[in-house]
Amino acid sequence: MSIPATKVLHARARLLKAATALFAAKGFHETSTREVARKARVNEITIFRHFKNKQELYLQVLNSRLGLMVPESLIPRLRSSGNCEEVFLWLAEHLHELLDPVFLRLVFYAALEKPELLKKCYSPRLLSFHEILGEYMQERIDGGVLRNVDAMQMGRALVGIIAYDQILSQLLGGGDFPGSNSPNAAKTYMEIWLRGALKPDAPARWHSPGESRTQAPDPAPWPVRP
Repeated sequence: MSIPATKVLHARARLLKAATALFAAKGFHETSTREVARKARVNEITIFRHFKNKQELYLQVLNSRLGLMVPESLIPRLRSSGNCEEVFLWLAEHLHELLDPVFLRLVFYAALEKPELLKKCYSPRLLSFHEILGEYMQERIDGGVLRNVDAMQMGRALVGIIAYDQILSQLLGGGDFPGSNSPNAAKTYMEIWLRGALKPDAPARWHSPGESRTQAPDPAPWPVRP
């Protein structure tokens, strides 16, 4: 008697969900297939009907989570909106949601325990993500909307701000850090990244109280690449 396909898929989904939680909490080496089976409420042999071994199960967990780096909606979203501020806000919110404690712990454990496997899974997706984002930013640079700086580094800066905030908040102190868990964090960081921290009418150089404003000229602006 064959097992219905829906039941097979349901068991696989439960296994992946259980394995994701355990690998994120304990890493690869400290998680056993018996624990995964117990958490998924299946017999341990069920794991080996779906996955060749624990390594393949781990690989599927990484693939399922890291695949979210480049969501299917990314390219249509970039192409459909002429308002880059809306696009960057959507992107910042997506990254803020993606880089949750489970994702971060999976990546950090993998970096320590399975660096080559992580590189194999993560690098192509990350490269694809930055290429897509860089192309979009380069189009906006060519159109005179964004400053003429390296488009790929510009994209990495936005990702880096969000990633740092989530690492600090989710892994290194949670709500104990000032500004953590703010509902408007993604929007605030996007605004700082897009417009900078200086007010439009602010002087380029800050002067301490009592300092003569004629002591030294303001530094020359950064050169813009041709």
